[in-house]
Amino acid sequence: MKKFIYTFIIGLILFFILGGVFGTLIFLPEMASWHEAFPDAVRENPDFLSGFIVGLIQLIALIVLLDKLKIDNLKDGAVFGLVYSVVLWLIIDLQMLSVTNIVSYNYIGLDAILSAVMGAVLGGVMAWSLKKYA
Repeated sequence: MKKFIYTFIIGLILFFILGGVFGTLIFLPEMASWHEAFPDAVRENPDFLSGFIVGLIQLIALIVLLDKLKIDNLKDGAVFGLVYSVVLWLIIDLQMLSVTNIVSYNYIGLDAILSAVMGAVLGGVMAWSLKKYA
């Protein structure tokens, strides 16, 4: 149980750091342009609670999958985390593209790259943590 608690805490800290940097520098300015173009459909400020819940779900699922798949080293965790995050966010972003005029292919490409970085870091560190605190 301790490996899950430590891994969750480490993952949550990394998630806040990476999410904060990417959010501040890239996503919030993009969302501001969406709000300007579609003020009735896009919030001026993102809802923190729903975003936090999405992050928790993604983080917990990654921990469970790494453990169940017995991925316990930095390299394999990074590869799995990268694929996991990119696939997850491509599904979400492409669905948004299919039903709205808000999301563009440029945004989807940028989000895929940032998701790859975030997923690789989280997956690698969390796989290492699961082994270290086992």
